[in-house]
Amino acid sequence: MKIIMTNADITILRQSNALPLDYMNYLEEEFLGLYHALGCDEALDDWSLAKDGYMVVVEAGDNNLQPVGLRYGLRQTMPEFVELVEAGNQIIYRIGVLYDHDFMMLFYSLVGIHDVETEAWLQAHVSQNERMVTAVEMQ
Repeated sequence: MKIIMTNADITILRQSNALPLDYMNYLEEEFLGLYHALGCDEALDDWSLAKDGYMVVVEAGDNNLQPVGLRYGLRQTMPEFVELVEAGNQIIYRIGVLYDHDFMMLFYSLVGIHDVETEAWLQAHVSQNERMVTAVEMQ
C-alpha cells in the first residue's frame, strides 16, 4: 500500500519506479487535480490531502487496510463509486469511500491483481456505475 498526501509523496513514488509509468502519470494528474480543486491558494509543496481524504494505492496482497481507516477491507465498505480508468495501457480501479461529509478517501488499484472475491466485488460495483473513463477525460 502506498499513501499519497503531499507532492513530496508523489515525487518519492515516481523516483522509486514502483508503479508502471502510465499509472504513475495518472496518479500525479489526479493529485494535481485535487490540488487545484482543494488547495485554497496554498503552495503546492505546502499542501496536503490529510484533512480532506488522501489517495491510497492498493497493491496485490494488501489485505490489511486498517492503517487507512478500513477495519475490514474494501469489500466491507459501501463505496460512493467504483470507476474504471484507462491510463495509457493500464486499467485502474478508482474507488471513493466517504468516511464523513468532509473526508473522502480515494483508493486506486490495477485491475486483475486481487483475489477472485475482491475482483468480483469491484466489478459488480463498476457494473452498477456503468462507468469507464480515460485519464484525459478526468482532467
